[in-house]
Amino acid sequence: MNVISRPAVDEAIRRHPDAESWLNAWWKVAKREQWESLQQVRETYPQADQVGSCLILDVKGNAYRLIVGVRYASMTRGGTLFVKHFLTHAEYDRDDWKKDCGHER
Repeated sequence: MNVISRPAVDEAIRRHPDAESWLNAWWKVAKREQWESLQQVRETYPQADQVGSCLILDVKGNAYRLIVGVRYASMTRGGTLFVKHFLTHAEYDRDDWKKDCGHER
């Protein structure tokens, strides 16, 4: 997958250093995959979910949520992930992020 943007991941690490190893590992996995569906994502991240155009990934036992826009790969093009938010569980529960995923509250 083409993953955009590393600066957003670096900022998440700066704000939440306890998530650094998880985020770096996710970055490496995401860069080498070509996911075509949520089911394929769940082969690696079983708790992944999708809301609108975004994948929601549980981080560090649900302490955080990584929200990425997704354009799945197809036979004619590679996929793309757009890092949108890295939220604490409390921030995630406010649902403000949903507007960025084409899903209104």
